[in-house]
Amino acid sequence: MVLVFNQATETADTGAGSDVSGDGSDDPVTWLTQWVLLYGDRRVLTLVTMIVILSALLVVGTVWEFEVQRLVTETRAVQTLFNTLLGGIILFVSVVLSINTAALAQEFAPLQVKLARIEDSIDFQIELEELVDEGVSPAGLQPFLEYVIGAISAETESLRTSENATGDERARADLLAFVDEIDTQLSLIENRIGRTNSQVSIVLLSTLEYPYARHINVTRRLKSVHGAELTESDHDSLVTLLQVLTVLASGREYFTTLYFKRELRNLSSSLLVPSLPVIVFTAYVLLAIDAGLFPQSTLPGLGSRLLYVNLAFVIALSPYVLLSSYMLRILTVSKHSLESTVFTLHSDGELEFDG
Repeated sequence: MVLVFNQATETADTGAGSDVSGDGSDDPVTWLTQWVLLYGDRRVLTLVTMIVILSALLVVGTVWEFEVQRLVTETRAVQTLFNTLLGGIILFVSVVLSINTAALAQEFAPLQVKLARIEDSIDFQIELEELVDEGVSPAGLQPFLEYVIGAISAETESLRTSENATGDERARADLLAFVDEIDTQLSLIENRIGRTNSQVSIVLLSTLEYPYARHINVTRRLKSVHGAELTESDHDSLVTLLQVLTVLASGREYFTTLYFKRELRNLSSSLLVPSLPVIVFTAYVLLAIDAGLFPQSTLPGLGSRLLYVNLAFVIALSPYVLLSSYMLRILTVSKHSLESTVFTLHSDGELEFDG
């Protein structure tokens, strides 16, 4: 799944920009992959998945014929299946809501704890503002991200065009190679910011693949390997760049935490609304099967029992499909979000500098 997402995001970066400029179209496979994994409304994805499952069951039931009449009247397989689903739905919904209640309980804290969190946020902004020296940083997540990107761009531009830059050719080449890589990554982020999507935090997605851990490490190695050759201006720019990259890294991890909290709340609310109707419907299906009552109207070429048993099965399965659609996006995001650390699992493509 992660490999598919990597390929999709790599090939779709141009498409992300074209969404804004209108001078191109996304590859359909890339668009579909991104929609399923990230951008699609989870309830719409659930509905589409249920339709696909129902269609597949009807096709299999038509091609591989079996007598549903006998299955319903002479065995208790269907009743056992729906009994299992009914008990599973009740337990499943209870567990998910309990998890959400436990997560909500963590938000209950004394006033001093709440105050400390707010003060930490203010200190975080002040620390960045002292580095950037461009006024008070914005409170909105997207404007704040653009503010940080502007700070990084300013430092890379300083390293690229400074009149007091180092005259050592090797050190200069390494600096420019690093600056070019950062500018490329920032361009990708800016393209992604241009895509507005209410289902997923664009602040999170735009920085999801930014290799901040590698860039922090490269900045430190540049200072270590070429310390004697770099000018004071280069040193100052690298120090500021290192601090701003650290701010971006910590901010992105915090945004990820906010996203997971919101997604968990969305899952609980989306699951709570259909769960009671599904439970009532499944119980009614059990009573109808025991009484041998089935609607007689059906689609051409399909037996009424085949149609309605499969339809009832898909509806009873809907809470699990809804959970799977949410978990698909949560896992996709989590697999691209490491813990707050300067270590990375990916070493390919890393810039190397020889002393």
